[in-house]
Amino acid sequence: ALGQDVSLVAGSANGASLSTLTDGLFLPAGTHWQNGTVWWSGLSSRFEIDLGGTVEVMGAVVQADNNDTYRMWYRDLATGDYVDLWTVAATGGAGMRSRPNPGNNGEIFYFDTSVLTDSIRIGAIGGDNAYSLSEVQAWGVVPAPSAVALLGRAGLRAGRRRR
Repeated sequence: ALGQDVSLVAGSANGASLSTLTDGLFLPAGTHWQNGTVWWSGLSSRFEIDLGGTVEVMGAVVQADNNDTYRMWYRDLATGDYVDLWTVAATGGAGMRSRPNPGNNGEIFYFDTSVLTDSIRIGAIGGDNAYSLSEVQAWGVVPAPSAVALLGRAGLRAGRRRR
């Protein structure tokens, strides 16, 4: 997701530019939740990262306010619906903390299965009603257009064999 466009698709946001969410820079652990972050109140705000094309997303790293829970969704290419991908749990320490490992910004949370998508969303789902994000990294592979077509054909063949 490095350098990709971020938009607010629901609710409101304050603080830093939305582009800071995908700039590849983490704040020092423990940074105040309103210092250099995108912050908001309530559970209605949702942020969307346009991945710039179809990507196989395998994992993510999120730096967010420590005592809140967030959710990441991916867009199902077949239906257009957003589907749960990762519940980013609250963690110890104060201020901004990375997940999955508050002590290591480089540790990636790998999903049970990778997903093909062109966008992800993130928002708060619980906590103290004062939420903030400073970095959202989605890790994966950008398949070549022919690879996406081959994956689609392979899926059709596999479906025929099962019948």
